[in-house]
Amino acid sequence: MKENRLIGEGDIVLVAVSGGIDSMTLLYILKKLSPLLKIEVLGAHLDHRIRESSERDRKFVEDICRQWNVPVETAVVDVPALWKGSGKTLEEVAREVRYSFLEKVAKKLGATKIALAHHKNDLLETVLHRLVRGTGPLGIACIPVKREKYIRPFLVFKRSEIEDYAQKQKIPFVVDETNYDIKYTRNFIRHRVVPLLKKLNPNVEDAVYRLVSISFMLREFVEETVQNFVKEKVHFYKDFAVFEEPKNQFLFLEVTRWVLKTLYGRTPDYEKLIESLKSRRVELWKDVFVERSFGYGAVGKTLFKKKYRLEVKDGIFDIEGFKIKVNLHGIERAFWLRNRRKGDRIIINGSEEKLKDIFIEKKVPVFYRDRVPLLVDEQGRVLWVPGIAFSDEFPPEVNVELLEFPIGYVKGGTSFEQV
Repeated sequence: MKENRLIGEGDIVLVAVSGGIDSMTLLYILKKLSPLLKIEVLGAHLDHRIRESSERDRKFVEDICRQWNVPVETAVVDVPALWKGSGKTLEEVAREVRYSFLEKVAKKLGATKIALAHHKNDLLETVLHRLVRGTGPLGIACIPVKREKYIRPFLVFKRSEIEDYAQKQKIPFVVDETNYDIKYTRNFIRHRVVPLLKKLNPNVEDAVYRLVSISFMLREFVEETVQNFVKEKVHFYKDFAVFEEPKNQFLFLEVTRWVLKTLYGRTPDYEKLIESLKSRRVELWKDVFVERSFGYGAVGKTLFKKKYRLEVKDGIFDIEGFKIKVNLHGIERAFWLRNRRKGDRIIINGSEEKLKDIFIEKKVPVFYRDRVPLLVDEQGRVLWVPGIAFSDEFPPEVNVELLEFPIGYVKGGTSFEQV
């Protein structure tokens, strides 16, 4: 606790107490050390109604806290009822409810720290669980010893060390019978997988603890690198972001994850993200894509499905990241700015060119092509492609100027521009 500055003098520490051996031992130790540390210790217990014996556990915690002179807050929540139709696992819903309860109690009682009884075996089981589900390398950095007000003083101990101490001190606890039901993934890992690993390495918990500690250092380095890249090179538009592809593929994946988290508050599985290294366009979830085109990456709602058509007058137009200045000089003809239509062509130096071919030649990223505002006449003929080409039919009296455009829009120069 001293090394990691988990608890300071005057802290009010709320201990999450399930009634099991780990949390009861943590409560016992913190209460025992409270005069030395000059802290106040409180308890919190949630009766989740997942097991028939959950009421027994709640009453047990209330009784022991009363005996130990520890103020305790308890609550009853029907987690199985909340779980039905949620689309989540029962464990996920229980976890969300538990942390919400702890936050509310901490706020109510003015607790400055919330102590959880996770230990090295929890760390091992979580790493294995994540590996099986397909986590990325940084996903191994899990269960930090400290995160905001949450602290885990037992993370340096194995379950066996905690059990030995509890037995010597005669610390009372209750047994959750579902801990032995291997239909739950974590229990299967605990009772079937971990014993096999311990045959290969009796100290596998220590090995994974070291791995996770290094992974946290790696994650900190990667996050700093990603944030610097985002700050300098990622450009956010209305519903997507664009950046020049970094040479390192891992950095590309991590920047993509960061952008998705910023835009949508969530990220896909790593397996899905890796597809973007093999395919030019990958749909992550409905209408959200990762696209790569001509050295640029785009993340978000990259497919532009709308059709727009704006009548042109003198002035400045700001359309989909393109800022265009128009001066018609009093010419009495109708002009419009619209995005491309199927079969669009433009006449350049007496030759009719497909717009699609021009975009490819000029290395215009795919995710921009349906957004580009084209100047067209009353017959719908393309007269100007911003920053790229003027048609032979472009009226000389008219002045158009591309003031701003999205990053990476044109990489191949402006050889078609009118002189």
